[in-house]
Amino acid sequence: MQGFEGFSDFYGQTQLHPLALSAVILLAVLVLALPRRFALAPLLVAATTLPMAQRVIIAGADFTMIRLLLLAYLLRFFLRSEWSGFTWNRLDTAVLLWVTTGAVIMTFHYGSVDVLINRIGWSYDIILGYFAGRVFLRGWDDVLGIAKTTAVISIPVAVVFLYEWMTRHNLFHLFGGVPEFTQVREGRVRCQGPFAHAIIAGTFWAAMLPLMWMLWCEDKRLRTLALAGTASGFLIIAATASSTPLLSAIAALVGAALFVLRRWRTQMWVGLIAALVILHFFVMQAPVWHLMSRVDVIGGSTGWHRFIIFDTFLNHFSAWYLTGYTTPTDWAWQMRDITNEFMVQGLRGGLLTLSMFILVLLWAFGNVGRRLAAIEDEASGRDAALEWRLWLVGVIVFVHVMTFFGLSYFGQMNILWYLQLSIAGAVGAGLSARMTVADPKPLRRVQPSAFVSDPASRAPNNARFAGYRATQAGGRGERT
Repeated sequence: MQGFEGFSDFYGQTQLHPLALSAVILLAVLVLALPRRFALAPLLVAATTLPMAQRVIIAGADFTMIRLLLLAYLLRFFLRSEWSGFTWNRLDTAVLLWVTTGAVIMTFHYGSVDVLINRIGWSYDIILGYFAGRVFLRGWDDVLGIAKTTAVISIPVAVVFLYEWMTRHNLFHLFGGVPEFTQVREGRVRCQGPFAHAIIAGTFWAAMLPLMWMLWCEDKRLRTLALAGTASGFLIIAATASSTPLLSAIAALVGAALFVLRRWRTQMWVGLIAALVILHFFVMQAPVWHLMSRVDVIGGSTGWHRFIIFDTFLNHFSAWYLTGYTTPTDWAWQMRDITNEFMVQGLRGGLLTLSMFILVLLWAFGNVGRRLAAIEDEASGRDAALEWRLWLVGVIVFVHVMTFFGLSYFGQMNILWYLQLSIAGAVGAGLSARMTVADPKPLRRVQPSAFVSDPASRAPNNARFAGYRATQAGGRGERT
């Protein structure tokens, strides 16, 4: 990708700015101190403010600032025993299968210590990133906590992007890994802020949109925050001047709009698959994936390139299906730039790893669908606010799936994907439909005056104390 040059120059060497180190130390302290509802906020702050070029090399292992911060989460798990009450579900299994096959097969294929270290780092990011979300997201108040955090962060980030768009000067260049002067293509300024590439910046915030929209069904103050976050997100996307983020944002809008047809979600999926099959076999002269070549939303897009590499990948199935393939440029010179996450999974781990990756996506959608079906079957009636939140979890996964066809993830995009995937995992594990108490207060000492000897007044006091115990045991009721 153009504009990514220079970022790769920082691999394998320590690059640490004093401000970045100070920021990570502060964020690590917050990881250990914040209540569970906002425990993931430091991770989002790091992902949206610290360039990935900031890193420390320890015994050959490459630790970015996000990887260092993940260590603080690991420490918190043990200090607070927050694994207690953790419920395993099938998406957790799929994630571990994906990580295991991807690490083992690629290491076997290359037979190199360097690749083994690389796969350990890749597995480290997925396991800690995903399971950090799974541990901290136990109730909808936890999910709404990161939605609020996202909306709040989006406002100052949008201001920084607006400044970059107006001046062509990237304030984050001081950290290294991003250019001082913003790239211009086809006469448009492509802002990137602290992100490794303008496309990563735009798709990052496109994937954030459905998360912020969860606040819409809350009180008026949070609805205002959702509007501010949405406006900021679209401003950032526009500032990147890239087709892929814009298409991801459109996917988010379309997915959210289809909420009114949620009762027919199965029919929609079947209809989409049937339409693609009909187009491929009975309508189009070219394969159905040739439609990618026609994508050019803002001009200067590389839809043709994305079609060529995907078509080449499928035509050389026999070369990569077993353990992947090392030099796809042997097939076509366009294969030097793999802008498709599905292809990356296949080239690095063969058909088995790609299948596990697709299984992760299917079970993420399946968790949402099963929970929606359970709500529809409840005799007590439907909860539109809860359905809206669940639907948006599915929209988040949908946005990532659509983005996978135009981008192979790197940089900050990876940690966002793992974190948002954990929301679907939390849904499958029985994410509480009611608002839970994140940090219950200890029981207060009951004063002797609370127990009176007057029989006429003993019952009310005892009833009041019983109600207090029930509140401590069950948490707050759901907000509407």
